[in-house]
Amino acid sequence: MALVAAAMPLVAYVVVPALVKSTLVEDLPATAASSFAPPVETVRRGDLVRINAADYGSGLVRIVKIGPDRFLRFDDVDIAGAPDMYVYLSDRSDGQPGTFVDLGKLKATNGSFNYAIPTNVDITIVRSVVVWCRQFSVTVTFAVVE
Repeated sequence: MALVAAAMPLVAYVVVPALVKSTLVEDLPATAASSFAPPVETVRRGDLVRINAADYGSGLVRIVKIGPDRFLRFDDVDIAGAPDMYVYLSDRSDGQPGTFVDLGKLKATNGSFNYAIPTNVDITIVRSVVVWCRQFSVTVTFAVVE
């Protein structure tokens, strides 16, 4: 019985994530209803990394400016499934949250999607984008942005 109890966290961490995969494809947000579309400027960018067999990501993340607005853009990503995942803008480059801005729950594990960056966030101190699993307190993947 003790062996079964000991195996439960492993099953929850390895098997359950396969069941929480999802796909979302969003366009970059439009900032004006008129026919004039402001240019999209990539301010910072980085590639998601594989940490180990269970914690991984691939694809590009970008901090973009569209007019006065700023967004975090996940482009064509594939991220390991895990419960309770959140997206953080971190001041660290080692994959840990450090001092971070919480942008909310991860919208999907696959695809392309956006998060608005609040106007009070100083993006010059952002060193990485971290996808964090709160339930297990682990980094699922991260990207150093330059």
